[in-house]
Order: sequence, then structure tokens, then C-alpha cells
Amino acid sequence: MEVWIGPAIVAALVSALVSAAGWFVSTWRAQRRDQMRRDEKVHDFQIALRAEIASDLIILEVPDRQAFLDEVSARYKADLSYSPIIPTLSRNVVFEAIVGDIPILPGDVITPVIHYARMRQTLDQFIDDMRAPGFSQLSAERQLIMYSDYLEMQGRLEVLARKALQELDSSLSSSGAVLPTLVSASGAQSVSASAGRKASP
Repeated sequence: MEVWIGPAIVAALVSALVSAAGWFVSTWRAQRRDQMRRDEKVHDFQIALRAEIASDLIILEVPDRQAFLDEVSARYKADLSYSPIIPTLSRNVVFEAIVGDIPILPGDVITPVIHYARMRQTLDQFIDDMRAPGFSQLSAERQLIMYSDYLEMQGRLEVLARKALQELDSSLSSSGAVLPTLVSASGAQSVSASAGRKASP
């Protein structure tokens, strides 16, 4: 017995297949658009974080922290009333603005950026303690110990900043992004974050 399929059934099947194909294409396009927006957002976040951390690195680059400590120590010995003035850190505005979206960043970037941000917060709180009225009332010996700790924390933050920049550079480079030059504190040389050293201009 022959199975007869009428034109109406064929038309219905074709229509269903076309609708299904259209749905798959529409879904694929929507997902592609969402992925492109996500990729663009991740790229912009990384560029902004890179700029903010690089600006911190300009301040953190100190040729010889021990020389700073020796100079402050000499001033304490020369003037018993001496107390160093510690500048505050600028607000970490980029990190504060995107902290809720940090999880969308590449995994290799998240850890060093968080380590840098946490160390920066710790240093910021320590600076607040040193700028408080009670600091100047401490003995010169105690103040000098805290100043030494302050310089050590700066050094650790510099290392973490370089590590974060290295991972950001690696992530951005893998996506084909053109990275702007990072300028050092002297302004005469650029900072090679990936190499962790100064490079010729």
C-alpha cells in the first residue's frame, strides 16, 4: 500500500523546517552579538585597568628606597620633632567602578589584579594611620619603623602592579589589541610591563 503525502503536508513540513532553521540562525546571531558585546566590554575593562595600574606604577617607581629611609633616619637624628609627611593615594576609581564585573575578566588576569587591589587598599589604610594625629606623638624610633614598613609595602605594591600589567598585556595582546606605551616616572623611557623592566623608547 502506497503512502500518499499530500501537498499540504509537504508544505507544512517545509514551513516547519524553514522556521526551525530561522530560529537557529536568529539564536546564533543573538549569541554572537552578545559574545561580541562581552568581548568588547572585557577589552575596555582591561584597557582601563591597565591605565590605572600604570599610573600607580609611575608613582611607585623609586630607584632606591633604602636611600629614602636613610635620609628620613638622618632627619630624625637631626631634629627630634621631625615627622615625615606621607601623601595619600589617589582613588582607585576604575577598579571601584568595575569591581562588580571583575568575574568576566580572563582568569589569568583576575588573580593579579585582585592581589594588586588588595595590597593597595592595605597600603592606603596604613597611610591613613601614618597621617593620623597619633603618629606624630609616637617615638622617633617607632615612627621610623612604620616609615620603613611603608616603603616596604610600596615595594610590594610595585611588584604586584608589574605582575598585573604583565597579565593584562598578555591577555590584550592575545586578542590582537594594540597597546599604548606606558611611560615611566622619568618620562624618558617606557615601561615594559611584560618584561618587568625599562625599555628603550
